[in-house]
Amino acid sequence: MDLYRKVRLACAEALRSAITPGCTVLDLGAGFGAFSFLACRFGAGRVIAVEPASAIALGAEMARANGCADRIEFIRGVSQDLGPEVQADVILADLRGPVPLYTQHIPTIVDARSRLLAPGGVLITQRDHLRCALVSDEAIAGNTFRPWQANALNLDFSAGNRIAVNTEQKLFVGPEAVFSDTVDFATLDYHTITDPDVRDRVTLTAERAAPAHGLLVWFDAELTGGQGFSNAPGQPKRIYGHLFLPFERPVEMAEGDSSEIDLGFRLVGDRYEKTWKSRFLRAGKPDLKFSQSTALAEFITAADLRRRVGSYVPQPKADMDLDRHCLSRFDGATPLDTIARELVERAPGRFVTQADALAYAAALAERYHEPS
Repeated sequence: MDLYRKVRLACAEALRSAITPGCTVLDLGAGFGAFSFLACRFGAGRVIAVEPASAIALGAEMARANGCADRIEFIRGVSQDLGPEVQADVILADLRGPVPLYTQHIPTIVDARSRLLAPGGVLITQRDHLRCALVSDEAIAGNTFRPWQANALNLDFSAGNRIAVNTEQKLFVGPEAVFSDTVDFATLDYHTITDPDVRDRVTLTAERAAPAHGLLVWFDAELTGGQGFSNAPGQPKRIYGHLFLPFERPVEMAEGDSSEIDLGFRLVGDRYEKTWKSRFLRAGKPDLKFSQSTALAEFITAADLRRRVGSYVPQPKADMDLDRHCLSRFDGATPLDTIARELVERAPGRFVTQADALAYAAALAERYHEPS
């Protein structure tokens, strides 16, 4: 069974239970439109499939093959592009990664719920419950810690350890690796959630002696119609995997020892910065504290940081003029080949051929492409 099949089946049954004859369905993160086709099969009168990736190009062809092309509108873009005239009776959105706190998942649902869901409408995903536990796994430890401690070349790579121990990983972890109790970290209720950031303290207690290599986070999804699924260790593998946050180093724990972890997810731009501050309470040993963050895994120089503060004054660059010219000519009337010829004239020697200039202008236009 493929990694996504169980999820598809649960979502399909939830979709079936939510649809009423002739209703309007909004499918966010539609891919090529599989759930949109099912929505039509279950009786939807209109489906709006929204997907920013190029996979949606397959949608129209597949819709014709499934006999529902007349009821589905495919839009390459994001739901924020849609106007309030769209009022959906059912909204389906699965924009998760290893956890639901992933890219623009929460802001997208909040926006769609507030603007595009008709009164009395149904969100397919009702709630996600985030859970976490301590894990001990020598294979994970080997990949995380040891490459920076020793190598066959006899070179000192220890400076890379800081990057490794602050880097999140998507893994598939078996239940045997979990050696603490499981604790609920947060519940995301999509009927009421507004803040994409989550922070809380969890206390995890070792149920057997083992070295703690990191924290594992997963979610249990609660769908409409009594459906749901989980990507917990021990459940059938899901495409999402598990989120692993390593500790600064392995920590030997005895049964009954505990760890207090302040765990935070903060949306910065289009991705989440994750922080985990850990305090280990071990019988007969001094407390051990770590303070970690995915921000510490970035390769950032002092110059990079200076360019991010409010007092920094950006300096003019040649390409800025080219970008300004392109943007001024994206007027709904001027074709790209005309803009490309103008770029060649404005910047002699910058482009080897007009095709290079065309590629430059097209790449900039793609960033601002209109939904289609």
